[in-house]
Amino acid sequence: MQLATEMKKAEQVGADMRFIHESITASHELELFFANPVIMRARKRSVVNALFQDKVDKMTLGFLNLLIDKGREKLTGGIASEYGLLLDEALGIVNAQLRAPYPLDDKSQTMVRSKLEGLTGKKVRISFSLDKSLVGGFLAQIGDTVYDGSVRRQLEILKYQLSEDVSLASNQKN
Repeated sequence: MQLATEMKKAEQVGADMRFIHESITASHELELFFANPVIMRARKRSVVNALFQDKVDKMTLGFLNLLIDKGREKLTGGIASEYGLLLDEALGIVNAQLRAPYPLDDKSQTMVRSKLEGLTGKKVRISFSLDKSLVGGFLAQIGDTVYDGSVRRQLEILKYQLSEDVSLASNQKN
């Protein structure tokens, strides 16, 4: 990543690594190919070059061949995934998973993204999913932090506040 950054190719290599990771994840045979220690390194280089030469930057292809030369090709998928995380961190991007009971329109997505960016101080990449168990609102998770904007949570807060107000009122009368 350091070399890619110095050569101003960090984002290109990041896109290549996503492509490689998706390719390995989508093909069990490719995953087994990388993990198989019986296949000769020259054969692995030949296959990797045939598969990726026209699809990734020369720097990325060179890195894949270096992994093969060092006998570390079985780590390719994990390395590709980790590169993406490191690049996101360097670019100040966090990933958020947002669950809502219905699809959000563009305006709502923009509003939620803006709110989360304000809370985190970083750019937010959101993946949306439907969760019919929610009555309304949304749940957003960024790393280990959950932002609960669900109607259920708002009702719980209101119930707590009302019970506190009733407790205060009854204590003041006594």
